[in-house]
Amino acid sequence: MTQELTCFSDARTAWKHWNFTAFEQRFEALSKLAGLLRKKDSELADVVQFHIESARPFVSVCHELNGPTGETNELYTAGRGVALMFSKQEGPGASKAILALISAALIAGNSIVMCSEDNVFTSMLSSVLNEADLPEKLIQVLSEEQCNALISSDIRSVGFVGKENDERHLSRAFAKREGVIVSFVSETDLVDLPTAHDPYLSLRFITERTRTINITAIGGNASLLEMGHSPH
Repeated sequence: MTQELTCFSDARTAWKHWNFTAFEQRFEALSKLAGLLRKKDSELADVVQFHIESARPFVSVCHELNGPTGETNELYTAGRGVALMFSKQEGPGASKAILALISAALIAGNSIVMCSEDNVFTSMLSSVLNEADLPEKLIQVLSEEQCNALISSDIRSVGFVGKENDERHLSRAFAKREGVIVSFVSETDLVDLPTAHDPYLSLRFITERTRTINITAIGGNASLLEMGHSPH
């Protein structure tokens, strides 16, 4: 259990740094990862590139909101935290599905802890990560037993690839635990891959935040809210 807690602590630290990394820097680092993957499997590289490019219109933009008392209000996205990924299937479909979940979670600003029953995919991903320009411990590959031990930790998102029975079992395990509600994203159709092909997948791994800056006097321009003021 000590090792699992260390893994989670490392993942949480990596998330804090990655989440404050500018979108363009995250995009550049993940594009490099896609380039390294392309040398081994062009289809998997396309999966990464598709999701980081699809996320740009949503994740990279900061929206300005109305400031009724003279302040500026900004709406932006941030990563939810540590994302736990389970892949309980093997083969090309499973590889594409889990990599889609990982890519969407990473570009949204999360760190990853992953376990996979596909040893070929895991070995390839691990070799690419050794060359990628990503922060240390941002993506950790653990055994299924170690990942199961992390369920009681402060996991904020879960990605699952596999059969529906296993999906229900895992979903119930997270539903029973105390704490923050987990965003649970799954892919059980390994033929059509509807989740992996979703261009909005990154939105499943974000949280919305607002930032307010007072650009007038202390308290803002409260006269704008005065009852009976003629413009209102």
